[in-house]
Amino acid sequence: MKLEARFTTSENKLYTLGGEECALSSEMIAAEKILGGQSSLPEGKGPFALSVNWTTVGLDDQSYNEEFLASFRDFLKQLEEQDRYVMIVPVADKNPSSAEEKSALTASMKHCARRLKDCASIVGFAVPGESDPEEFISELRQKHQHYAFFSRDTNLLQDKSIVKF
Repeated sequence: MKLEARFTTSENKLYTLGGEECALSSEMIAAEKILGGQSSLPEGKGPFALSVNWTTVGLDDQSYNEEFLASFRDFLKQLEEQDRYVMIVPVADKNPSSAEEKSALTASMKHCARRLKDCASIVGFAVPGESDPEEFISELRQKHQHYAFFSRDTNLLQDKSIVKF
């Protein structure tokens, strides 16, 4: 299922397709906590950040946590019904020390995106500082051209299509 873009980016900002700037909520919520009922949704209608730990998604294709990803998908589908949107912020809670481990982080988040492919509530993903940014964006864009990408890294923000958060 291919989703149509609901947002666009320009000059490091996020916009609706109608051209209205979207302010991102400054609050970040851990997906694990919200799924466990330990946290609630932020106030307002603007897109908000959901952090997802690499170790929760799974470190490699032998250990992906399909149960978590199924619950996460169900939650995101509920947000879709409420017309709420999220930016997924990968957290490298295991420090990737080699190029191979950085690629494993990217592969894990690509798998996450694949499992959530029909969730229109996802605006996009933040680019983890521990990854190779070009590889990360390229890998996720293969099947998710509608995703926006977010970063706080001033070097990445030289690309005006990357949204500052």
